[in-house]
Amino acid sequence: MELRSIVQNDWITITLISCVMVIAIARWFSTFHISDLLSSYFKNRFIKLSRNTDDGSSVLILSSVMVYTINLSLFIYLCYKTQNHQKVELNGFILTLTFVTVFILARHFVGKLIATLCDFEELLYAIDHQRGIYRAMFAYALLIINFMIIYATNFNATVLLASLTAIALVLFIYNLILIYTHRRRLLSSNFYFILYLCTLEFAPYLLLYKYFML
Repeated sequence: MELRSIVQNDWITITLISCVMVIAIARWFSTFHISDLLSSYFKNRFIKLSRNTDDGSSVLILSSVMVYTINLSLFIYLCYKTQNHQKVELNGFILTLTFVTVFILARHFVGKLIATLCDFEELLYAIDHQRGIYRAMFAYALLIINFMIIYATNFNATVLLASLTAIALVLFIYNLILIYTHRRRLLSSNFYFILYLCTLEFAPYLLLYKYFML
């Protein structure tokens, strides 16, 4: 008998398999199919349906958003470590996951606070709901990308750069789609439109960029 040695990627394998298990469990308890969620790539039916009813959609959405956060954190961490030719370690990933989670939650609650103070909670709820759907459906793409980067390309720098460019482009496009979808309500008040763009879209990322550049 030969004992299997533990390598540095074992925790990554456990993390990705855990994400698959979370999706499977969420699908088991949800009345919606994963295909219903992924249909949001092409049409708004699931977005409207899940906003008007809580018939099991929240389980699938929340679980998928959690998988999105984990895989986005893992991707960012792998890009950083590969770029700097450093060893991939669990502690670094946990720190990255904590930072990304805090950033997303802080952005959400600050948005709710501003919306409450300026009296546009309904508009923000509609935008946040659609944003949550997009994050949920992107979770599956990120999961596949991470699997390919780790096991098919073995952390290839070119593939990582191409994936980073594609993900950044997709995230930019979905923000434009959000603004376009709710353009009538946003443009109905110049104050709401400027406040939304400055405080909830541009400011968090500018502060994040400034933090890393210090």
